[in-house]
Amino acid sequence: MQPSTKSTLLSSLLQSLSTETMNLYILNDVLYDYTPGMCVIAAESLEQCNQIFIEEFGHSGGSDYVNERRQKDFDTAQIKVIEGVNHPAGVVSYEYGGG
Repeated sequence: MQPSTKSTLLSSLLQSLSTETMNLYILNDVLYDYTPGMCVIAAESLEQCNQIFIEEFGHSGGSDYVNERRQKDFDTAQIKVIEGVNHPAGVVSYEYGGG
């Protein structure tokens, strides 16, 4: 086996070990700015997805208004789920709405 082939195989193995099988949550009608935006989050569960969404898009400085707005966004979002995605947990992509 060529050294580069070993390196490629090792790299692939390490990548597959470092990511867990997650669900991909596609949230529509969130992140409003005149019109709705969308967000894609990889998470093990809907609860973890909610936690990641609030951590990433809420206000860590304690702004209750922003955090309540983001929670309302999440609670009313149209959510589609794709199961069995090999991706680390976290925000995959997002787009704020705009006017």
